[in-house]
Amino acid sequence: MNPKLFAEAINKIHQAFYNQILSVVGSHINEIKLKYDQDHFSVENHIETRYRITFPDYEGKIDVYRNIFGHIMKNDDNICDTSDFIDLPLSHVKIIYSYIKNIHIDDLKRLKDY
Repeated sequence: MNPKLFAEAINKIHQAFYNQILSVVGSHINEIKLKYDQDHFSVENHIETRYRITFPDYEGKIDVYRNIFGHIMKNDDNICDTSDFIDLPLSHVKIIYSYIKNIHIDDLKRLKDY
């Protein structure tokens, strides 16, 4: 797994939920920067066993992503905090990536308000 692959999953979720395609505006071996309009995201893997997804704000879209990740991981305990990022262990990233890669985008759209 690498940040580029996980960024593709983030982009698929964003496309399904918001009908917006994120553009890659920066790429490094450990970090991918994505953008749509004024919204900036990043997918980072600076620590080998952890990923961080940074969102434009600490509320809004990040909450939707927390919900879908919780649904996929069968852990619907939504954590409420004031950070603009989600940290995930590599094992969760692999499960989330596999789920998103294999789900049809129409089925993914139905999970937005889960």
